[in-house]
Amino acid sequence: MPIPSAGETRYFPTPERVAFEPDPAVELPSGAEVIVVGAGFVGAWAAYHLTRAGMRPLIIEANAPASGASGRLCGLALAGVGGHFARVNALVRASSGRSIAEYTCRSLDLLEAIDAELPGGIEWERCGSLDLLTDERQEAEGRAMAEIQRAEGLPVEMLSTEDVIAKAPALDAAQVRGAKWTPGDGQLNPFKLVYGLLEAAHRMGARSVRGVRVESVVARSGRVWGVETSHGVVQAGAVLLATNAWTPALVPSIAANLTPIREHVMVTERLPRVLRQGFETNHCNEYWRQEPTGELLIGGHAATDEGMGIGTYSTTARSEIAPQLARLLGRFHPSLRDARVVRVWAGLLDFASLEVPMAGALPASDGTPLPGGFLVCGLTGHGLPYSAILALLVSELISSGASRTLPLEPFDPQRYVGVAREPTWLAPFEGGLG
Repeated sequence: MPIPSAGETRYFPTPERVAFEPDPAVELPSGAEVIVVGAGFVGAWAAYHLTRAGMRPLIIEANAPASGASGRLCGLALAGVGGHFARVNALVRASSGRSIAEYTCRSLDLLEAIDAELPGGIEWERCGSLDLLTDERQEAEGRAMAEIQRAEGLPVEMLSTEDVIAKAPALDAAQVRGAKWTPGDGQLNPFKLVYGLLEAAHRMGARSVRGVRVESVVARSGRVWGVETSHGVVQAGAVLLATNAWTPALVPSIAANLTPIREHVMVTERLPRVLRQGFETNHCNEYWRQEPTGELLIGGHAATDEGMGIGTYSTTARSEIAPQLARLLGRFHPSLRDARVVRVWAGLLDFASLEVPMAGALPASDGTPLPGGFLVCGLTGHGLPYSAILALLVSELISSGASRTLPLEPFDPQRYVGVAREPTWLAPFEGGLG
């Protein structure tokens, strides 16, 4: 498939607002110290960090917490961010002199810490991940990526077929030429993470409302004044948009550089646990893991969705994807070939054209920061290794005027304003590094 031109509607569709069922019983306050729009990974982390900083955020969610992308994924936290690593790292290095691995590894450390802090934890396991290399091209590209990642401080190892099978005995040795092993990667229960963070934030003074959709950000006198919602206007000292693929409807200035992409995940019945690591293959286009309770989660095959799932706001699961995911599982793990599928769902990923997330001040139409407005979006398929650290940095910016833990400059949304950039994510999305 040819690289699209920047103006192609398929890659930058007309923005849509998230579908929702209004709750007529909601009592919406007239004002708040800070509003967080969206209760997924980013919104929940931000609410938690803001309350720890002494603020009292109002979280506005159109549906239920984790009802969007955060609750429709596999639950793998991969510090290497798949085939995006080299391009993202180059831009982050140019902006700050830092490695993207500093950010993603910090996120995984935050996940490990919150697992110990929240009652009941988040089912966090620092289990490592195996990037399975199935042909000569993937093997060469895997080795090249391993060299880049090691040079940036990310611990990775190249394993032979024998070493892979020793680590994951349920694999069919005939299917792999080797693997890239990242021992620091992890997995978790997304719902426990989001709901646990929100409950912790509520205990510290945050408030949440559901069944309310934010229709627009309201600016007055050159700064953000509040939000217009389905239930009325709410004034606020600051507004953070954590709205994933739905962000372009609220921030037109970045709409030409944020693409919704539909991704499918299926879950099986509970089975004896035979998989201890996370798995990915084909440049992270397919991925799977087994939960501690025995269910298997398998995601991917967007390349075989209608139009590769690119540019759609529909979350309707397509019937032809589940059999492909089931065959993928049986191909690599013959003992799981007859696993019964109990559910399939689809969610929207928000792909930034240059693959670098947007996090920081809300950009006006001319690219200048709009005081009091903030956003985090464009996580490009890797919400878990990005959301914890980016929510922390933007929360620091809101509460104290500057990010302290790490620089935010590499994620400045301004780079995406005023020009529709050619997507750099298409080649790895199709199964090549470009």
